[in-house]
Amino acid sequence: MRIAMLHPSLTWRGGAERQLLRMAIELQGMGHEIEIFTNSVNDRCYPEMRDKLVVHELQHPLVKSLRRSKNSSTSNANSDFSLGQRGLTYRLRAPLRGYVSNFPNMLDMGRKIPKGFDLINNHNYPTEWAAFFAKKRLKVPVVWTCNEPPFWFTDENQKKGLGIINAPLFEGLDKVAVNYVDKIVVVSAIGRARVEQAYAKPSEIVNPGADFEFQNASGQETRLKYGLGNDFVLLSVGNIAADKRQSDSILALYYLSKKHKDVKLMLRGEGPLENLIELSRKLGVEDKILFLPACSDKELADAYAACDAFIFPAQITWGLVVIEAMAASKPVVVSKKCGVSEIITDGFNGLIFEASNPRDLALKVEELISDRSLGGAIGRHAHEYVVKYLSWKNYAKRMESIFRQVAFNN
Repeated sequence: MRIAMLHPSLTWRGGAERQLLRMAIELQGMGHEIEIFTNSVNDRCYPEMRDKLVVHELQHPLVKSLRRSKNSSTSNANSDFSLGQRGLTYRLRAPLRGYVSNFPNMLDMGRKIPKGFDLINNHNYPTEWAAFFAKKRLKVPVVWTCNEPPFWFTDENQKKGLGIINAPLFEGLDKVAVNYVDKIVVVSAIGRARVEQAYAKPSEIVNPGADFEFQNASGQETRLKYGLGNDFVLLSVGNIAADKRQSDSILALYYLSKKHKDVKLMLRGEGPLENLIELSRKLGVEDKILFLPACSDKELADAYAACDAFIFPAQITWGLVVIEAMAASKPVVVSKKCGVSEIITDGFNGLIFEASNPRDLALKVEELISDRSLGGAIGRHAHEYVVKYLSWKNYAKRMESIFRQVAFNN
């Protein structure tokens, strides 16, 4: 099959970006012809994977012109109109995003995808709009890999102020586009419920895969570099966002530090850190936290190996970094409201805590501090589960089956 894959941007090392690129590589290895279309690309986003694929960078002339103008007029990385790390869309104020960047970019992408594809597989908001325009023109089926429905369906803050006007407009446009999607694929039951709530449409669950090479590091380099010694090290990985709830990790560390002096936290991810740093200072735990940027897979593998437990307080539909930590044989402690909790058997291949409850997170971690053998057993079971069920090859095969089914029925 010849498949066009759409993604809004490939500009940082995120889980969704890894998921797209790994699936594309696996499908290509299975004999399919894959081309990726996106609005923005840079070398921060897995160049070692992108180099194996055909990637087209498409951006509407209006947005490109605005991008040049704002780049030349400001050097402030925190400006509302600064490109930052995720491109123009990430920095624009929410009420302006759809008008200034998303809509023209998606219209342009939908118009520029050439003929000859058997299927369009779009990933992540707002590529459903581009898929809509492309389908109307090319008459090919669409499968939407919907990791998260658009933010205005789930974030009530987006419906305040100008959002009172903008949110209904975005929702209306989005629902029209999604009506033209032939199949929606989600990563968890939580994702399926969100899609049902947003669009009143069914979806199919396919869990993503994991990279098994994360099991091969020693962790010694990371422990030596940051002077971790015999500390009990917690690791949290994920780009900074409200629904990732990194503040809960810091609060849990605060509760743990009252009883345990040698507990440290590594926070790895890109995004605004000011509020998290201020919180750590107010709680008096700033000397126990390492705020670290996103890094290469080699460095990330060593970070997984260096930690004693991986914590994930996010409330999102999946959590690919949790699977990577499990592949590295680490005990994971995850929120009940993240999708990846659905594959965890509490106390066997991971620990689950009550969402938005850093005290409960701290209590779960304390179980691991008090009984090191428990962490070792959970880590072994976690690794066995991932190897058995969550390879990228298995993920690609399941997606291939869906693609063939949708293409045949059209």
